[in-house]
Amino acid sequence: MAGSIPKTWMPKADMQRIHLHWTAGRHTANDKEKNSYHVLVEGDGKLVRGKKPISGNARGARGQRTSHTLNANTGAIGISLCCMMGSQERPWKPGSAPMTREQWDAGIKAIAQLAVAYDILVTPKTILTHAEVWPNLNIRQRAKWDITRLAFDDSIQGHRDVGDHMRSLVAAELDGVANRDVEDRIVDDVKLPKFRVKGVAPSKLNFRDGPNGRKIGALPERSRVERLAAIGDWWQVRTTGGYVGWVFADFLTPMGG
Repeated sequence: MAGSIPKTWMPKADMQRIHLHWTAGRHTANDKEKNSYHVLVEGDGKLVRGKKPISGNARGARGQRTSHTLNANTGAIGISLCCMMGSQERPWKPGSAPMTREQWDAGIKAIAQLAVAYDILVTPKTILTHAEVWPNLNIRQRAKWDITRLAFDDSIQGHRDVGDHMRSLVAAELDGVANRDVEDRIVDDVKLPKFRVKGVAPSKLNFRDGPNGRKIGALPERSRVERLAAIGDWWQVRTTGGYVGWVFADFLTPMGG
């Protein structure tokens, strides 16, 4: 199924992370790969559901577990791009099924949907590639280099640069998610963390288009917002009117209930 992740693919569960992989296979998902990941993205951008539910990886769940990352599966959603068969890290070879831009873009959109559905912030420790699991979470892996190269863009290389690029695209995609129909966002099943602006009166809190970016508005004292992402002291938030932007986190306080 191309396009958005269907609501039925995202059962209620307490999930803390999203791990992005590649299958090291062909551009279409096979049965082994469907057993290994929760969501797969084929070469043309088509989304394929894994055989086991996301909820099977929640803490305390029994059975139906998907093992996509060594010693790091609990609370983690596994999404994988179907590509990179026969690839080689050094010397670099993309193999016979190189990653396509279309599936990369579809993967970014899918990650953004999962982040909203499971209230997962966009940080290097919560949304990351398989290659970042060891350096970011200090969980040793077995020579995993997905994703350290983009076959369609040679200017971005290495786990840190690819991961940061991926997260910046996911954060930007969240702007679009905020403005889509409720059916596409499944926000009726999700309680995003809510905050109130505090400590700026009689002035207002600057509302920006990126971390320390261009001012696009201002939020008065006691304004209510939902947190979508975090990069250092800057948080991406959504206002009650549906506008998405970035604010300095020191002026937000949690709302009770």
